[in-house]
Amino acid sequence: MRDVLVVGAGIGGLSVAYELKKRGYDVVLYEKEQRAGGSVESVKREGFLFERGPQTILADEEILSFFKELGLEPLEASPVSKRRFIYKGGKLVELPSSPPRFLLSPLLSIKGKLSILKDLFQKPEEEEVSVGRFVRKHFGEEFLRYVVAPFLSGVWAGDPEKLSLKYATPKLYELQRRYGSLIRAFLKERRFFPRGKLVSFRGGLSELIEALSERTEPKTESVVLRIRRHGERFKVDARGGKEESRSVVITTPAYTSSYLLKDLSFSASEILESVDYPPVVVVNVGVKGDIPEGFGFLVPRGEGLRILGAMFMSKLFPGRAPEGWELLSVFLGGATDRDVVELGEEQISKIVEEELRKVFPLSEILILDITKHKRAIPQYNLGHGRFLELSRELEEEHPGLFLAGNWLGGISAPDRIRASRKTAKRVDDFLQA
Repeated sequence: MRDVLVVGAGIGGLSVAYELKKRGYDVVLYEKEQRAGGSVESVKREGFLFERGPQTILADEEILSFFKELGLEPLEASPVSKRRFIYKGGKLVELPSSPPRFLLSPLLSIKGKLSILKDLFQKPEEEEVSVGRFVRKHFGEEFLRYVVAPFLSGVWAGDPEKLSLKYATPKLYELQRRYGSLIRAFLKERRFFPRGKLVSFRGGLSELIEALSERTEPKTESVVLRIRRHGERFKVDARGGKEESRSVVITTPAYTSSYLLKDLSFSASEILESVDYPPVVVVNVGVKGDIPEGFGFLVPRGEGLRILGAMFMSKLFPGRAPEGWELLSVFLGGATDRDVVELGEEQISKIVEEELRKVFPLSEILILDITKHKRAIPQYNLGHGRFLELSRELEEEHPGLFLAGNWLGGISAPDRIRASRKTAKRVDDFLQA
């Protein structure tokens, strides 16, 4: 009988299995796909190195220490990554990086800038509200449209009118509860955005997956068909055989977890089906032309473009494009444009080419790759707390069961690594009890 069975070999599952193997446990890691890593996939093609999923990692000291432990050497992004742009009125406007620059920036009108002062007179939001409602009340419609909504599209591919301030932006939620005003919070704490270095690896983010896979040996193409409780152990049916284990860690997305939990709790399984995962299309493009030095640009809805934005990957990291070319990673879809994933590759290519030419003076465009993520990023929308409560109830009802998918505890790679370490500690405590 195994000590631990982990289902799902994305960054979360790989990290949990790694941490538990370090503690000396007998761990088996199942992955239904042909390869580990989930949406993380780096591809080399025609002299370009591009990512089909996440593009970068914002690594703090804990994450950098984790990489060092794995023998990885992260590649820090160029300082130009601090320059970010918003597409407005047919051109790119640099997002101001300081209050003085903000006052001089054409991003917002004078009325829009003055509206931000409303925040100083607001009381804390005690009830759960959407990010859109909060920002509109505290900072005004223009700030929501040209700053916050594009940012949420870039991170969550989400709808600000649905995303929960409490669960999608927990740091901001706590700060406004403490200070009422986020401006006062900024003046007191000086900084409340995530700290860290923007990094990748010379061979792309797949280096992280390869390093973790070497240490965990995931069983790929091994679909878990059924998980049942039998006394104090779990019986797991998977393609290729059956296993028994003292504990099970499920790190899969909510819609997969729903299927896996049917035999343990049919009602919980049905509830998890309602976690929203809107689609995202990632289009990697080689271009020749005048691309500004910077991280990339975001497109507010209503500005005449269908793309959500693009990252200037060859500006951030060396070795991403052949000489004379630039590599752009372009994003479409999300919660506000779900139908784009149903378009054919020719239609998507046409949209990307036409819209990039509206943004930049380009002499050549080469569509390298189109990747459709039909269920991309879990949305921490209003009412998301019921899923957190459900996970706690399931774990209490079935000692030895641990839920650790991306619908819990954050969606980024660092979130998944940190959450996995906590999960491994909980599993360790259970097995030692």
